[in-house]
Amino acid sequence: MGVDTPFPIAAKGMPGYDTAQVTAFLERARNVFEGVDDGVTSSKIRRTVFRLVKTGGFATKAVDEALWRLEEAFADKERAEATAEKGEERYFGEIRERAQEILDRSSRPRGEIFRTVSIIQPGYHRGDVESLCEDIAQYFQQRQLLSVAALRTASFRTSLAGYDERQVDALLDDTIAVMLAVR
Repeated sequence: MGVDTPFPIAAKGMPGYDTAQVTAFLERARNVFEGVDDGVTSSKIRRTVFRLVKTGGFATKAVDEALWRLEEAFADKERAEATAEKGEERYFGEIRERAQEILDRSSRPRGEIFRTVSIIQPGYHRGDVESLCEDIAQYFQQRQLLSVAALRTASFRTSLAGYDERQVDALLDDTIAVMLAVR
């Protein structure tokens, strides 16, 4: 990490994130957090994807970890703003409703949790997804600990006729949002 770079440069032979994209995004996020700009939310941070470059990019692990911290800071700010606007009872009531929807979805019978893609199209491996859904259901039933980091780093094998990736990703995104909203 140099004097003028917020992150270390990826090791030789390793891809890294485009430095201009990362720097511009972080500058915009800082302006939003300080109230100078708008348009960046914890959800947008969670969905942010940077272009990979072959050489000279920022080390991906360092950037990802910084984005996780930034996402959590934005989630804390969003929670404070929402509770000030709505009141804690209403805010947490809405979060409980979202948590119940996630629990209902993740508790469906195996093979029925998400839409299945075509037999000739790859999707997420059902068994991998169902295993994580069991963990999510156990978490919301207060029977098991589950970390936001475990959801952020979850990966699934692909298989033909697997689960629809968009639906699975949406559930993971919603689960992370709820977990951050109540921590």
